Order: sequence, then structure tokens, then C-alpha cells
Amino acid sequence: MRLELAGKAVLVTGAASGIGLACVQAFLAEGARVGAVDRAPVPTLADGLLAVHADVTDEQSVAAAVGTVAERFGGLDVVVGCAGISGPVGTPVTETSAADFAAVMAVNVTGQFLLVKHAAPWLTAARGSIVLLASDSAFTIAPGMAAYGASKGAVVAMTRALAVDLPGVRVNCVCPSVVDTPMARGDLGAVLDDPAFPVQAPEDVADQVLYLASARSRTINGQAVLADFGVSARSGFPA
Repeated sequence: MRLELAGKAVLVTGAASGIGLACVQAFLAEGARVGAVDRAPVPTLADGLLAVHADVTDEQSVAAAVGTVAERFGGLDVVVGCAGISGPVGTPVTETSAADFAAVMAVNVTGQFLLVKHAAPWLTAARGSIVLLASDSAFTIAPGMAAYGASKGAVVAMTRALAVDLPGVRVNCVCPSVVDTPMARGDLGAVLDDPAFPVQAPEDVADQVLYLASARSRTINGQAVLADFGVSARSGFPA
């Protein structure tokens, strides 16, 4: 399928590793021009890549990063919000501090909001597309991940709100199950290597993102695409 992304101006946050880096590589492979935004250094990949340092929890930093990419490329066609943290994993809600909860919300929710807020004028002019990273944890949650699940549920709800608030701009989110990234490795370790445990590659998610970013998905707006190997479709009924 031809996605017709060649020459498009794309901005990706959380671009230094994991899903964000896979998205950067996939857009570059399609011939897009990519602004790669992260607090960490972004690998040097190819011509057409513009690496920009920014903290998604800081509004001035986000506004400056968006402006830098948009001005360099003469606008923005696609914005992908991949920046995210897991926060406390395996920690009961009674032991989760308000500071830890707020830190997860600041990156996973406020960071997405600030990205869209400052990219919106450019995307409106281009009738562009936004893809945000949520998670299957917005729908089914493991014990000890209240902060993470709440943040991803907020991204799903915000996706719908943004699709309503930004006429002419398509806004969707992808909700993958566990993805083999450095963050997931740090949280789950060797569990990811269990053949019985279904795990996605970052490239799997990047494929979903590119489709939603492209005009091939022009009828899809305000949606959360759940990609979890069908796990959530199975009833808990003992039969």
C-alpha cells in the first residue's frame, strides 16, 4: 500500500528510542522529513532528520521545539506524540505518592496536550494528522499500575476531544499491548522473552502510526486503535 508520505513534514516526540525512534525510522523510509524531539540525544539516521531537544512537560520548551521544526520544514503535516513514562510499576495505589502520580500525568497527558496545542495552527493550515500513543492499559490494567492506566485512559479521552476541537485535523491514538522497548525491558525484564507472552516490536506500532498518519486512513478520526493480539476480546467466563 502506498502511504504517500514522501515530502511530508513530520514531528515525533519521544524520538530517541523505542516506539518513537521506530516511527522516525519508518517515516524517513517513506521519504518524509522528520523533526525528532526528545530530552535525550536522537541518533543520527539520515538526511531529512532534524533533531530537537525539548522537555514535553515544559510549555515553553514544547512551543520552541514545534516552532523550530515547523519553520525549518515550512509547516507541519503530521505530529506523533510518543513521549511517555511508565512510572511506578507493581506499586499499590495506597503506596503511590502524589508526586509519582503527577509525574506520570505530566509526561503522558500534559505533554501530549502541549504538543497538540502548539502544533495545531500548523496542522490546521495543512489539514494534517495527529497520532498519539496510548496503551491497552487504557482498557485492561495490571495490578500496581494505576498511574499509568489513568494516564493512558486520559489520552484516549483527549483524542476524542481533540478530534472535535480541531476541525479539518484528524486525531487518533494507538493502544498497543506490551512493546519490547528499553522502558518495558526495565520494568518487566526477562518476562518479555517468554514465548507464551505476546510482545510487539516497536516497528509493529510504527506501522500502525504511519497508516493513521497517512491519507489512506482519511475516514478514521477520534479513534483509539487497540492492538493487543486479541487478548481483550476474550471473555473471563469460565468455559
